[in-house]
Amino acid sequence: MTSRRQPPRTLLAAWSAVVAGPPLAWLFWISWSEDKASDAAHVAWFATVAASWVVAGALAGRRSAHPTIAAVAVVSALVTLFAWWSSQDDSGLFLVGLLFVTPFLLVMSLPLMWIGHAWSLGVRSRRRPRPKP
Repeated sequence: MTSRRQPPRTLLAAWSAVVAGPPLAWLFWISWSEDKASDAAHVAWFATVAASWVVAGALAGRRSAHPTIAAVAVVSALVTLFAWWSSQDDSGLFLVGLLFVTPFLLVMSLPLMWIGHAWSLGVRSRRRPRPKP
């Protein structure tokens, strides 16, 4: 009888970072604004989402998991943007914004995760004691 292999905790944390990152960034930067969010709040939202993707790349460990996690990250960001922008615009012009932002999210998700992965490898290698000659 074979047992199912449980994913490591860090991989689950990476999944959590990409799924929860965009809504939490919205909660932190946007939800408190009374009218429409400022341009600075939009920039802060995108920067926070990008940071969550770098963290997810660092946590994911296996580089083979990154394309799947990146796809989920883009979907989570687009769903959050859709919910956010559609609640503020009755005309439907927010769909144009989604069309503009989608290629950017697609292009940047995987490289940001690779940056996090490379950063985590550098941190791990500094922690290991080097063998004495």
